[in-house]
Amino acid sequence: MGRGVTRRRVFFAGIVLGVLSVTACGDALPKARPRADSTEKAAASSERPLSETRPNIASMRPGQVPGQVPGQVMGALQRPAALRHFFESLAELETQAAQDDVRILQFGDSHTAADIATAVVRRALQSRFGDGGRGFVAIGKPWKGYMQDGIRCGMSADWTTTHSKRDRGDRGEWAADGLYGLAGIGLVASASSRGARAWTDIAAGTGRAELDYLEHPNGGSFDVFVDGVRVVRIATRADHTGSAYRTLHIDEAYMHQIEVRSVGDGDVRVFGVSLDRSENGVVFDALGINGARITTCLQWNEPHWAEQLRHRSPSLVVLSYGTNESTDESTSVDTYERQLKTTLGRVARAVPSASCLLLGPPDRAVANAAGSWNTSSKLVEIIASQKRVAAAAGCAFYDQLEAMGGPGTVAEWSMEEPPRAQSDRVHLTREGYAQLGSSFASDLMRAYAAWRRDSSAGTNGSSY
Repeated sequence: MGRGVTRRRVFFAGIVLGVLSVTACGDALPKARPRADSTEKAAASSERPLSETRPNIASMRPGQVPGQVPGQVMGALQRPAALRHFFESLAELETQAAQDDVRILQFGDSHTAADIATAVVRRALQSRFGDGGRGFVAIGKPWKGYMQDGIRCGMSADWTTTHSKRDRGDRGEWAADGLYGLAGIGLVASASSRGARAWTDIAAGTGRAELDYLEHPNGGSFDVFVDGVRVVRIATRADHTGSAYRTLHIDEAYMHQIEVRSVGDGDVRVFGVSLDRSENGVVFDALGINGARITTCLQWNEPHWAEQLRHRSPSLVVLSYGTNESTDESTSVDTYERQLKTTLGRVARAVPSASCLLLGPPDRAVANAAGSWNTSSKLVEIIASQKRVAAAAGCAFYDQLEAMGGPGTVAEWSMEEPPRAQSDRVHLTREGYAQLGSSFASDLMRAYAAWRRDSSAGTNGSSY
């Protein structure tokens, strides 16, 4: 139970020191600007269907366990060969042949929303391959505890957070149209909310900010302010409904505040802002929602989410769910695996060239009748399902339970001083999340190094 704790503590300290002491170097190529600098409509996709791009996950039987190919494990990372496209993109950055950023999108629950483990991975990859920018974040504060590394958000009470309805006990507003932007969260100001303000203070280096919002027939206008100065008024009224974007160029040498303010001539829906730098590098978007399940994605309008994904053009999409599903004792394995396959199918149809990775949930403990804490059996079942679906879908899988030390670890971490897990035995502390992020980043870079070695040897990465 909780094996390897001392060894992992020493390793964690070493990698964090390495992340803090290494900076990106080298002459970066000018970053390509494939996106329009004014309102852009996402083009209709002519990409191949899922069946032509990845293994047929529909034919997999629930409970079927594909055999593990020898050598297809790197630490807690299984099937690293599925990350070939992602690794190819990293190699272009490393050789300065890249014409754009390498973007990672991680969708998930509160573990992702905290942006602690993801921040550690982001900094490690950016230190190695270059810092492409902070990535996609909210404008305003979609919920009270919204946190993202390198930014601070706020908004007036005139804005309403809109999102998909949660499976249990929804606490916020939700819209039935499923048009929630890239992250599944939007801010809405009605025509009666003139002067509604939402802002984001940016500490991370940013030279280009791209606003993401909705155009629609009842759309109103909003003003955009940079550091208190109005720079543009954006009209969102259109004869169609669809995603739209507007780019702002700002001085990368300074901290900034970006603010949107509704004019009051119609309904405004804003999804967020992508923060970019002038050099090519890694961009890691942490797109988590507290309480989310894999079914949360299925409540999003598929064509709308697809155009958002295509516009973001990721090299890697990570789905990090499972903790909340492990409380759903009435959900069968068959049902869960069908939901997971459906979501993966939507991602594959939208961005078929992107690599995919399922990030298994960290340990979660429940109290038994004797008052002791044990790893949830449902959680173990969820992880087994994710492994099966990842193998059938041609995705990589990362086992965070194994990376922590195995079943029972979270109960031990909660008793430490200082603790690495919170007293609920579900969420981790900052130290615990940072350790998991360090392990994930390390295993990713070890797998990448093995792929580079084997590719140079002409083996196409088949031996790792």
